[in-house]
Amino acid sequence: MSLPATAANLPSGFTEEQFGGNLSGSPTAMAFAPDGRLFVCLQSGQLRVIKNGSLLSAPFASLTVDSSGERGLLGIAFDPNFATNHYLYVYYTVATSPIHNRVSRFTAAGDAAIPGSEAIILELDNLSSATNHNGGAIHFGPDGKLYIGVGENANGANSQTLSNLLGKMLRINSDGSIPTDNPFYNTATGSNRAIWALGLAVVNELVSNVAVPPIFNIPVIGVA
Repeated sequence: MSLPATAANLPSGFTEEQFGGNLSGSPTAMAFAPDGRLFVCLQSGQLRVIKNGSLLSAPFASLTVDSSGERGLLGIAFDPNFATNHYLYVYYTVATSPIHNRVSRFTAAGDAAIPGSEAIILELDNLSSATNHNGGAIHFGPDGKLYIGVGENANGANSQTLSNLLGKMLRINSDGSIPTDNPFYNTATGSNRAIWALGLAVVNELVSNVAVPPIFNIPVIGVA
């Protein structure tokens, strides 16, 4: 049964306005570019741009993804130096076997990605047949590191081990290398040294410390 849409009940001093429209598909994540454009991830693999209140006709990029269940194009983050290097990062589910999630970097040229500019930053663990709990939230922290929320692939045991990246919050440098001050750098091995926190099911959102006291010099995690 479908329910009618109702107006939001806003606190005093807040207003609501439509920023853009005419999006078709299932939006999964969005982020504002420094110049005010809004980039919206669609689960099907398109990265759309809303500019000056209008949805541009051509996608910024169209990725080939596995969009079954909760898989697909799931996260986006702009490089802190986007204004000069034009880098943006996405988290998506690779469509070819073995199925897994990936973090890649693209270089922008105006409102489109430069063809062939994809640089794979991090390949995550292979997924089981379960299509839920993929995670996908990515965000640059105030320390300049890229934080990546990875789901536990519907297997709680994954979130409790340092032997894989599933069910974790990861922290890497923008080029994909792993900071040596990560908390498990000396106890984990290989790419698992990217683990910054464990015990998570699925990370839906990350926010920087701009909205919290500066003593918390880390992103805030939103989990399901």
